[in-house]
Amino acid sequence: MPNLTLVKTSEEFRLAVGLEKDKLVVVRFYATWCKACKAVAPYYRRLALQNPGVKFINVPVSGDNIDLHQGLGVPSLPYGHIYHPEVGMTEEMKISRRHFGKFARTVKTYVEGQCDVDDVILSNVEEANSVKRM
Repeated sequence: MPNLTLVKTSEEFRLAVGLEKDKLVVVRFYATWCKACKAVAPYYRRLALQNPGVKFINVPVSGDNIDLHQGLGVPSLPYGHIYHPEVGMTEEMKISRRHFGKFARTVKTYVEGQCDVDDVILSNVEEANSVKRM
């Protein structure tokens, strides 16, 4: 898959993510021994297939790149980052199966260029505005 790349070292990560100035970059940090990471792999691959204009990166944890995971503050696995070409990292979150839907929706908002605003947030804003008018 041309938009899904395996990155194993800090230097490869810098080249794949840090120097990308045109495309949104989505990163999955995982371990080959991690059951939750294995469970989410097909969902991540499908997300990459559905978004060919986005660069997807897989970063497995290993003895050679543990400093990369620690340096980026990856607290658990599987974990995801989203990098916007103009501003760098904009999102980071857990991406286990339980959390993957939220991650996929977040990627979609960047791809489509619009944010979904929760109905609860909208109703709170409307309530606040009506109180101000009184």
